Amino acid sequence: MHAPMYLPWLARKAGISDTQALEYWHEALRHATESTGWVGGSDYWAAAHDRLLELTDAARRRHSTPHIVRMVRTQHHLAQLPLQAFEDLLGGLRASFQRPA
Repeated sequence: MHAPMYLPWLARKAGISDTQALEYWHEALRHATESTGWVGGSDYWAAAHDRLLELTDAARRRHSTPHIVRMVRTQHHLAQLPLQAFEDLLGGLRASFQRPA
């Protein structure tokens, strides 16, 4: 069976390769055949489409996790900047008061 024309777009949206999306499409067709019991018809194609979206959404969630970690880490570093600047200021003041006159 031919893959849907929107499959490359869906693959890019999910951040997966076209071959992985094609494998997901075949898995969706197998699932639709098992769930409806026959090939063709609106129920079959709706089940295949829904399963394809489930698989690509799961892949997108797996691939997007590191971006969240990176964002949280960046926010943590930005929150620490004022404290680091204040510690540097206090260190400079301490060094200037401890100089021999």
